Amino acid sequence: MKHQNVFWGTILITFGLLFLFDRLGIFELEWFMVWRLWPVLIILWGVSILPVRGLFKLIMALGIAALSLLIYANLDHEESPFHNKLHFNYNDDGDTTGVEDVSQVFSHRSDSVKTAKLRLLAGAGDFKLNGTTNELIYIMKSGGRLGYDFKVEELEGDATISLEQKSDINMRSNKPNNLDIQLNENPVWGFDIEIGAANFDFDLTSFKVDTIDLEGGATSIQFKLGDKHPETDINIDAAASSIKIMIPESAGCSVVGSSILSHREMAGFNQVSKGHYETDNFSSASQKIKINVDAAVSSFEVKRY
Repeated sequence: MKHQNVFWGTILITFGLLFLFDRLGIFELEWFMVWRLWPVLIILWGVSILPVRGLFKLIMALGIAALSLLIYANLDHEESPFHNKLHFNYNDDGDTTGVEDVSQVFSHRSDSVKTAKLRLLAGAGDFKLNGTTNELIYIMKSGGRLGYDFKVEELEGDATISLEQKSDINMRSNKPNNLDIQLNENPVWGFDIEIGAANFDFDLTSFKVDTIDLEGGATSIQFKLGDKHPETDINIDAAASSIKIMIPESAGCSVVGSSILSHREMAGFNQVSKGHYETDNFSSASQKIKINVDAAVSSFEVKRY
């Protein structure tokens, strides 16, 4: 095994894991703190050129990488000379150093919006939609050290609302990241959601819902739909997740997709073909809900109420 392969392979694995954990919100990372561990690079390079068998080199390199991450997790981030200069957490309610929890309030008012889409990009957290507002949207964020960027774009009665979690980050945070969302019930709504290891609970019974596109991993997902819109399309791509969708008894529903090693519960559905299920009233119902789901190692349930 070439020593360059051991060195660069270990570096790529280590930083790949850091990016993955940061993306999923498993921990928070301040990249400027990595400079304090630069001697690890010399150690890894030295391991890669030792005259020992390749397997021993790989084990030593991975062990050193794991030890480095453990050391990093216990560094005093507040004592870094760059801490105050390079940390940029956002807080609508005042300044934050990244050490305290970030609390934010977002809102936007518009009486001319007919169709609206909420785009949410976030890692771990607890995300709830439960209630209406006279604003177009009202969001309260609490807990955790990660802030969000909020943007609203309007054009001729259409609005796109983007809420994206920041990733400038601090590593030793295990505090919850909570979002409480309220929406205006007048527009027709669409949702484009990408979340990590999270609890996701949206009560949409008061809203006209056109589309829901959700991608998640290790999530608990629950939707409750009402009877306010004649047709709703739901697309879910999830892994290691618990998925529950509640629909009105009067609505016709179609479920298409695949689920690998999953628990499936769909009372009142008949199998049309492999991977395709429908309620008895799907053809005749005035309201139709179409669900496309791709779930691996998941629990999937559609419940009629």
